[in-house]
Amino acid sequence: MARLQLPDETRKQLLLRIYNQAEELRWDFLTNPQRTEYYRQWYSDPRIGVVLTNFVGDKAAMDWIKDVAMKEYGRAKEGIGQYVPYVSRRFRGTDEIVRAACGDGWSEISGTLDIKPNNIVATDGSRERYVCWGRPAQFRDLVWAALNQAVDRDDRPAIVVTTQEGEALSGPDKARQRDIAAHCGIDLAHLHRTMILNPDYVG
Repeated sequence: MARLQLPDETRKQLLLRIYNQAEELRWDFLTNPQRTEYYRQWYSDPRIGVVLTNFVGDKAAMDWIKDVAMKEYGRAKEGIGQYVPYVSRRFRGTDEIVRAACGDGWSEISGTLDIKPNNIVATDGSRERYVCWGRPAQFRDLVWAALNQAVDRDDRPAIVVTTQEGEALSGPDKARQRDIAAHCGIDLAHLHRTMILNPDYVG
């Protein structure tokens, strides 16, 4: 969807309201029907949807809430993208991902951060490794991304399956993921993350 030509202050206030509510709702754990209901509520909210319709049509307003604001929400919590300043809490960033996947002495190569799935290239100064990460439900996509990299790279790619507060992966599920990754020649790590106050928050 094309970027709406919203005044900067209007965009800021809309994102702060939506993201603060999404955090209170624990958005990651809502079902699709629950999310659909909140999209409707935001669209009807005089401080959100009604404000948007002063600048764009009804459909464009709903699309912006769903396909721009909330599509960027998960990335913003990872410290990715232009909407990072609008989330009050975020994860610690790629350093902990690299450590989990590769160990100490490795770091992200600047400029390699990408999405779909979230991924970077890490280095220890002499070698480079592709590392991708996501939640348990994304495991299939992570494996496919890592396999594609394995074809083109000398070093084994790595996957980090992440969980957060209120979320856990069972022992059998972890074991199954390890077996699949080993069979595919991919290193696998499991990382339970906590969130921190966002130092870039503008609210």
